[in-house]
Amino acid sequence: MKKSKSVTGHLNIAGESRRKLSLCFYLFFCYLVLTAQETGEISSNRFKFSGTIGLNSNGISRVPAFSLGKPAIMGFFSLRKNRFSFDPEVAYSTEGNPWFMNSCFRYRILAKKNFGVVVSANWSISHRYTEVIENGLTKTIAKAERYVVFEFVPTYKLSEKFSLGSAVFVGRGFDKGSLKQMHFISLVGNITKLRLSEKLYCSFFPQVFYLNLDGDTDSLFVSGVAGIGHKKFPLFLSTQMNQPMVTSISPNPGFSWNVGMTYTF
Repeated sequence: MKKSKSVTGHLNIAGESRRKLSLCFYLFFCYLVLTAQETGEISSNRFKFSGTIGLNSNGISRVPAFSLGKPAIMGFFSLRKNRFSFDPEVAYSTEGNPWFMNSCFRYRILAKKNFGVVVSANWSISHRYTEVIENGLTKTIAKAERYVVFEFVPTYKLSEKFSLGSAVFVGRGFDKGSLKQMHFISLVGNITKLRLSEKLYCSFFPQVFYLNLDGDTDSLFVSGVAGIGHKKFPLFLSTQMNQPMVTSISPNPGFSWNVGMTYTF
């Protein structure tokens, strides 16, 4: 018997409407990208618009313990004026299904030459898909989960190419069956634009992070991104790897990795 699939939404807003709304949001920011490229950078005494758009073989989130498990298109955008910025983030599978949408508001408490501190509040919607079998037919259950996350991110610049950063996230979920609490603490090294040749450079971003879910699930991970870029083209070819060292997450997330290409503007 041929199996059929259907999608069931768990929010009052229909799943198809959510998809159209998020797609319109994504297209709107693509329009801003094209506008910015045509008119140049927005005046420095007003707003500055920037961002990255990437395609990778396996979507890995900003908390690397979580991955999509399939290829993803991810966009990170920033509209900034002085110390304030609005930084939306969107991610889709290459099949067109939404993965997450973040609306992040950031404020730079300190912006010194070698030291900075950023705090932020992030309203996030994450989509989860589960396959179940009912009456011999496979159905895909789509669930949108809402979270709010507060972030504290200090960074210390050692030189033009080396810096150390940390990130502390405290999150809370609002929907039944979603995570109720999340605590994330990381230490990140930023080693950027090391010369490989006259035109090529490489960058490395090693990371160690601790993750606690709902107060009773602890994990320690090592993660990192390494890639190669071209000085005259805003493209960055990279790979990301993530390995739990100690974890009580069930099932064990295990080793994850991807390969991706990112365009920066």
